[in-house]
Amino acid sequence: MVLVILGIPSRGSAQTTSASLSTPNSFLGDLMTRPYAFGDWGGERSKLAERGVTFDFHYSAELLANVSGGPKNYYTGWGRLRGTMDIDFGKLKGWNGLTFHVTGLWQFGANLGADLGALANPSGLVSAHATRLDSFWLQQGLFNGKLFLKAGQFAGQDFYGIQPYGGSFLQEPIDYALGNLFANVYESFDPAATPAAEIRVVPNPHFYVKAAITAANRNPYAQDTNGFHFAIKNNGEGIYEAGVVTHAADPQKDVREKTYPGFYRVGATYNSGQFTNPLTQVTSHGNYLVYVMANQAVYRPLAGSSQGLDSFFTYYYSPTDVDKLNSETTLGARYIGLLPHRASDSLGASLIYSKISDTFNAAYFNQGLPVLGSEKAMELTYLFQITPWWVLQPDYQHYWSLGANPKSGNASILGFRVSVLF
Repeated sequence: MVLVILGIPSRGSAQTTSASLSTPNSFLGDLMTRPYAFGDWGGERSKLAERGVTFDFHYSAELLANVSGGPKNYYTGWGRLRGTMDIDFGKLKGWNGLTFHVTGLWQFGANLGADLGALANPSGLVSAHATRLDSFWLQQGLFNGKLFLKAGQFAGQDFYGIQPYGGSFLQEPIDYALGNLFANVYESFDPAATPAAEIRVVPNPHFYVKAAITAANRNPYAQDTNGFHFAIKNNGEGIYEAGVVTHAADPQKDVREKTYPGFYRVGATYNSGQFTNPLTQVTSHGNYLVYVMANQAVYRPLAGSSQGLDSFFTYYYSPTDVDKLNSETTLGARYIGLLPHRASDSLGASLIYSKISDTFNAAYFNQGLPVLGSEKAMELTYLFQITPWWVLQPDYQHYWSLGANPKSGNASILGFRVSVLF
């Protein structure tokens, strides 16, 4: 995932704010266009941004229910409040290229995917109840933004294998990270980030390559209960990714023609720890996961616009002898600005195919357990961008063979997500 630091436009002085409060139409217009629900805090937010300090508070909540199918009907809710601060020391102190990031959160609720036994979780937000420091790091940019060195505490899944269009969906393998990354290779995840370091090379705007080493803690919530212990447990893990950006619009130029940007990535993660074959009970060193991703704009109705149709495809593979869910495929599309006067809304549709390892199935067969196959899941969702700071998203999902078990049957899920940026 690429960190985006929001630029804060000046909203004027406290006197201007006071005047707008006395004019209902002006106040409503400001409320609908401001980047944050609480505005510019009388100009203080803009003053801090000019000195290199930006911050936000982001609240997301979901309601999800399997209205049919599954072991029983579950009605679940999940909430997350996250606070983030970024400091650009180039603006603050003249130390060009040096930045600092820190984020912490409080999250709570029920995990519908765990209740149903789904392989592709219906939500990319849920994990465990937590109040913790998630991540913090220092990053130094060198050679005019062509080399970046980062060290601190961050999650591998926040930055590797991220879908550029994932924010338009709710299901975890698209909305957040590739399915089973933690279960397969113990790659760190948000908010249970671990100590890590990264080097990223960006020779030009169309290509990058990066690599990170992280602590592959196998029980991160217990090994670091609040995110302040900087715990390095178990063993290290290497994560690698290279990406290409094609046909992107040049923001420095007057765009007079349609552009069709594409984002193509290949990556891998390797854990040097011990893993056991369930069929032979032989323990060996090392496990890996490799993935390919493609995100491509395919239709643009207007020049110089990001509205239109985008498509995506992802596939990952990990060894069948030690990984239960050893391959997964996602594909789908979204359309931004489908409805008149709703230029920032998006309509999305996706499919996820999750396959169980043959080795694990052989072990299940020997133990008299049900032999599993594959789980198929689809999602149909619409994102309403009510204001720059407020998003509403109704959602429908359907699963075939929950948990890849044909005897588990199918399930239909209705959901709703709301996000507010303060």
